Amino acid sequence: MTARDQQFFTLYKARRFQEQRDFYDSRRREFDAARDQVLWLTGVFMVLTAAVAALASANVGGLKWVWSILAVAFPAISTALSAYNAFYAFERQAKIYGDAANALLHARADSPDLKPSMDDAAFEKALGAHVEQVELILRNEQAQWGQLVGEIKPAEAPPSKSISK
Repeated sequence: MTARDQQFFTLYKARRFQEQRDFYDSRRREFDAARDQVLWLTGVFMVLTAAVAALASANVGGLKWVWSILAVAFPAISTALSAYNAFYAFERQAKIYGDAANALLHARADSPDLKPSMDDAAFEKALGAHVEQVELILRNEQAQWGQLVGEIKPAEAPPSKSISK
């Protein structure tokens, strides 16, 4: 391999490949954590709902009205958290980033520096194929966002009222 090819490959691997993979991993972890937090909070509010419903029925402390309000509020909060989770699609976003990071790992296995020794021309060809493979993965990840946005259904305009004389 030529010094120029080696320099390009080192720079590409560090600045394009690894930084993008690190970004994908951090975003996947972030969205997984957000999903886990929402699911955990939803569960907590449902358990609290059962507890305050029992307290309301037993009229503990003579605060039946407080327990009744909480028994209505907690499921509403739980439902709002579930809607928030669905709206932001935390699981779907984590999957997109995780899939892209895994695809980059597979591409790394085909990296020319991991192959047996080859002459300059063969290395240059393998390097070009590797760069094309990595760039295709990055383009496919970007295309996923267009699909995700395309799944959002626009709100329909209310029917217009015609005024007849």
